[in-house]
Amino acid sequence: MIGFIGGGNMAEALIKGLIASNRKDIYVSEPTADRRLYISQQYTVITTQDNAALASAADIIVIAVKPQIISAVAAGLSDVDFSQKTIVSIAAGVSISYLKHAFRTNNVVRVMPNTPALVLKGMSVISAAEAIAPQTMDNVKAIFSSIGKVVFLPEKHMDAVTAVSGSGPAFISFFVKSIIEGGVKLGLDSETASMLALQTLAGTSELLVSRSPDDVIKMVSSPGGTTVAGLQVFTDRDGAGLIADVLMAAARRSAELNIKE
Repeated sequence: MIGFIGGGNMAEALIKGLIASNRKDIYVSEPTADRRLYISQQYTVITTQDNAALASAADIIVIAVKPQIISAVAAGLSDVDFSQKTIVSIAAGVSISYLKHAFRTNNVVRVMPNTPALVLKGMSVISAAEAIAPQTMDNVKAIFSSIGKVVFLPEKHMDAVTAVSGSGPAFISFFVKSIIEGGVKLGLDSETASMLALQTLAGTSELLVSRSPDDVIKMVSSPGGTTVAGLQVFTDRDGAGLIADVLMAAARRSAELNIKE
């Protein structure tokens, strides 16, 4: 059985993905009564407000709460034997070493999913403690594959992952918002500018599945044309350097916020 401690948006995305993959052995612990009722009715899964009951019943326990309350959650489960269970944390910035100490087990997996998981187009990066068995890793991979793509990386890369795929949807959305606002300044109404920008984003994303960014840039650019004129502004103002600085700032902040043993 897969148990979720916390029934927020990311947990809901995983529940939705698992059900779409024909997994039905799902148990959710959520403190808010209205949220429990919604999840129970929407997905026909078992819900509770008792974390200990869920932890005792589930084989894989997904910790889907805010990082600052993980210690309290773990303390409330002090009577649960986790030796034959797997703890999977999706709390940002909470290290494997801390999770092992807090939950008194070496069977710990840390995952960084991102917001597009809400539409089953997520990117999840998985890091695991050394003691994790291959079959367990396959089970964890199957859970997160239900909401998008999965990659395995050593934990030392998690700050970079947080910057690129964790914060990335906000950075990409900022860029799209800026294009929409630029279109409005050029005389388009906001609805038209939004449609043009969003469809261009969707189509370009599909192109980039099979082509490199450089290939797409070359496809769009003609010598002396409009695209080259626009790209020159990026070059003159070191647009690539600005983006690198944005990612560096996010990664640096991720490192500052990490919760370690």
